[in-house]
Amino acid sequence: MTSVIDRPQPGAGPPAAAGGASWSASRPTLAPESRATKWKRRVSSEGFVVTLVAAVGYVIVGLLLDFRYHSFLGDATARTANGFYILHSRDPHLAAIGFVWNPLSSMAVLPLLAFNTLWPPLAANDVAGSLVSALAMAGAVYQLWALVREWRISLLPRLVLVAVFALNPMIIYYAGNGMSEGLYLFTMVATVRYLIRYVRHDDLRSLVYAASFLGLGYLDRTEPIAAAVLAAPIVFGLAYAKSDGIRHARTMAGLTDMTIFLMPIVTAAVGWAVTSYVIVGNAFEQLSSQYGNSSLIAQSGIKPGHYGARLLFEGKSVEYYMPLIAIIVVAAALVAAYRRDVQILVIVAVLGGGLAFNLVSYLDNTIFPFFRYFILMVPLAVILVANMLAVPERARRPRSNDAVHKAMVAIGSAVVAVVLLVPSVPATAAGMFNPNIGSQEVQEVGFIFAKHPDANQLVAVNTYKGIAIMTRSIDAMHLPAGSIVVNNANECIPDMIMRVSDPKVFVIPNDRDFQRILDDPLTFDAHYLLVPDPVDSPADSIDNQYPRLYAHGGGFAHLVTTFKADGSCVTFRLYQVTGHPLGTF
Repeated sequence: MTSVIDRPQPGAGPPAAAGGASWSASRPTLAPESRATKWKRRVSSEGFVVTLVAAVGYVIVGLLLDFRYHSFLGDATARTANGFYILHSRDPHLAAIGFVWNPLSSMAVLPLLAFNTLWPPLAANDVAGSLVSALAMAGAVYQLWALVREWRISLLPRLVLVAVFALNPMIIYYAGNGMSEGLYLFTMVATVRYLIRYVRHDDLRSLVYAASFLGLGYLDRTEPIAAAVLAAPIVFGLAYAKSDGIRHARTMAGLTDMTIFLMPIVTAAVGWAVTSYVIVGNAFEQLSSQYGNSSLIAQSGIKPGHYGARLLFEGKSVEYYMPLIAIIVVAAALVAAYRRDVQILVIVAVLGGGLAFNLVSYLDNTIFPFFRYFILMVPLAVILVANMLAVPERARRPRSNDAVHKAMVAIGSAVVAVVLLVPSVPATAAGMFNPNIGSQEVQEVGFIFAKHPDANQLVAVNTYKGIAIMTRSIDAMHLPAGSIVVNNANECIPDMIMRVSDPKVFVIPNDRDFQRILDDPLTFDAHYLLVPDPVDSPADSIDNQYPRLYAHGGGFAHLVTTFKADGSCVTFRLYQVTGHPLGTF
């Protein structure tokens, strides 16, 4: 049986020859490169250039959304705000990150938000979130490029494959808008890359990398759980098949590799759940909290069932992402079967598993019908096509004088990639601007491309105006810290908190003394309550405690001003507390 330490590493030479003569000793000795030469070589390399171009392009998109168009997707700013509360809220502490959503996106912005006092747009315009998502998506582009290069796909089809991924409209938009998709795709594509290296080379180090990226992915999104469940048996089966010895020894080898693969994601999931339970008393806030998806869907009035309509929506979404996906899947399966290639199982398990998680979740009415939930279609299709074009691991390398043959193969591969994948680019754009499919995208960027935008396409513009009005009004009051009690789960409130001149003016649920102050605001010098219209927004902690407050002040507060609904912002009322609410209800 091959031991762990005896496993070959990718790129390693043959073992030492008999008699002690080493293979490396027979090679000519090369002069070591200087540090400057190494740097120049790396900077001018294909991978560096591809990644740099993607990163610069995505950052530009983010800055345009942040400063030119003022388009801020609510979930993106909420994630940035969770990091903002850790450093700049009235009660800064690590647990202020909250436990409804996975923490990676919010943790990733912390190094940038540390400089927010020097440049407030990092939070106010969500530049920190945009930079993180842009760099993460550029990282996904690099991982895809590295994957197809390791598969010995020649330059022309390699660049076509990378370009189709990098230039997909949904990839571009979610690279710049600060959402979690950038980190999600980066970790998932990296998992595929290193897990296939493990399959090809029986390389333990690559297995550890794949496992680490998948564990990191869980800290960003929940979908990697499905990828782990589907990929773990593959890891076990491959390790079992490649090992020598009796059945027990081979079983132990399979279990060892499977444990290595699962350990990071299990540790991440258990660690986050335990931390949540210790701090807030619930291990899975995203499932049971009134602010989680399931609760928000129930409060929004979306009913379960209607499976025919749900399947139709999923089918249409998949078709918009990749019109030729059926041909791609069949062709990839036939090529893999002909080659007896098992690495296609890794692609399907990891990327298909993450996609299947959301397909099932929507059928189960636990996520909203958002186009972005199926974004894994892009790397899934691109990598399936790449797998068809990849040079098999055992294939003979073409001789150096086979220039004509290599050119013909490269051109043919590029044509296949163009025919199968390029139609996805305009199709995805069409899906984004179809209000029945890309509902979020229509509202957030529809006005940029429409000559005469309608009310639905102007949601982002009007939302920004509504937040600006609230921000200016609060700033004009020049209130001391801890003056306004507000629930930041309501849309538009996180944006406002990050834009006011002094965010410490707000008492929010992330503060450790929030409930105590909410019970008796005047005692703790909180003189105002900012409450949303309960008809148009999910019930929050303030409305639950004082259900008559919004309507008429509940007998202990009087109305100061009303901020009318605008865009995705509901109507808010600012009440001044005039008495103690104890015994009012």
